[in-house]
Amino acid sequence: MLGFVTLRGHGLLRATAHTKLLNFASNVGAMAVFAAVAEPWWVAGLVMGVAQAAGAQIGARAAVRVGARLIRPLLVVTSVAMALRLLWQALQG
Repeated sequence: MLGFVTLRGHGLLRATAHTKLLNFASNVGAMAVFAAVAEPWWVAGLVMGVAQAAGAQIGARAAVRVGARLIRPLLVVTSVAMALRLLWQALQG
């Protein structure tokens, strides 16, 4: 999403939409590769896929309704949480 905003000049709402599409495409590609080289847990994967689609719908509708006022703080909180988790993991191992 940050790449779409900084490199392509998209607004947060449009960048988020493009990111959702790319995330979906990468998940489908990963599923295809994993199915070719391993034995996937299809039920767990389908449940996770349905949950991801539902979450994406809820998030997309909230983003359209509220806009950048919602996306920007969520981006900051998520980025900080991920950075803290990576730092924690690095200090533990």
